[in-house]
Amino acid sequence: MTAKSGSYVPDMLVMIGFLTAVITLSGTAYGVEAHQKPSANSDTMHTVTASVEYSTERVTGKQATLAPGEFKVPEGYLASQFHYRWADPKTGRTNDRLTATTVYSITQRRYMSELKDNPNALLPPGDYKLVVGGQPGATGTLTYRLMPQTDSTDLPSQPGPQVQAGDRIIDVETWLTKPIHDSNPKIKATYVVRQGKVTGTMDQLVEPPKYANGITCDPIPHKGTFTGRIEGNVITGKWEVKLLPYKMRFPPLQNTNMPAYDRTDSGALKYEIRLTLHADGTVSQICKGTSETRWEWGATTPVDMKVEPLHSAPFEIPSEHIPDPLTGRWTERTGTRSSGGSAKP
Repeated sequence: MTAKSGSYVPDMLVMIGFLTAVITLSGTAYGVEAHQKPSANSDTMHTVTASVEYSTERVTGKQATLAPGEFKVPEGYLASQFHYRWADPKTGRTNDRLTATTVYSITQRRYMSELKDNPNALLPPGDYKLVVGGQPGATGTLTYRLMPQTDSTDLPSQPGPQVQAGDRIIDVETWLTKPIHDSNPKIKATYVVRQGKVTGTMDQLVEPPKYANGITCDPIPHKGTFTGRIEGNVITGKWEVKLLPYKMRFPPLQNTNMPAYDRTDSGALKYEIRLTLHADGTVSQICKGTSETRWEWGATTPVDMKVEPLHSAPFEIPSEHIPDPLTGRWTERTGTRSSGGSAKP
């Protein structure tokens, strides 16, 4: 990213695993998300932020005060798929681990200890607050997804594939042979083979690239379906993937009047694949399709930064800039037709 004459210059960045999430970046960044009440929408990642502020109380020795971030899980929903990030700029310390005291339940009047090291824990309906510690200036951000509550108390964190007796269930993880922009996310998918036909599902939070200059980005939710067939050890077919809304935050540009602002991104991918399952447990995949990315600009975004809100682009792997097929690994779940990638498909 570069800045010229005090203005931001867009830079198209491509993240490709199974995906081509086209993200338009604009200059240096860091931002503060507006506090919003989450809607009861399981296709949206919700974000809450807490911080440690300088104390304004005239109490000897009290230099800091906590500013927790409150959030609500609506009736009929559960919260899960948590991602946590904490940073203390004074000490340089960072952490992404959920602890027994990260979230406090206002409704139950207790800390939600079940979240400790368990991002797939389920929070029932109620009022909560995110609590962080550290020196003044420390901040913590928690993202989560809401999902409809059912009568079952053992609700899975993600919808699984629809399977029947005798089906083969194959889990596949793919990534670029060579990273792009120091980013190489591992994309997970599950395929169900039934009488030569193949269906697939994808439901994953993908970590964004590590942007420079203070730009922050929420994990990117991928949710997709696949239809195709298998011949020997080769799966072919078509993926349709949604990139559910996630937020990017940009800071004020130094030495200018440019304010901090944010942007909510979402998108869609449609592409065909040829996935080869090798007998040694590795895979290779080629793909070709189109990506579509949509941007919704925050209220503080400068007018000259609001470029076209919708972009479409074709992509192909291998290609001129990505000369190698995707690589990765596969396993077949125990109890299905065979025991996994160590045997021939």
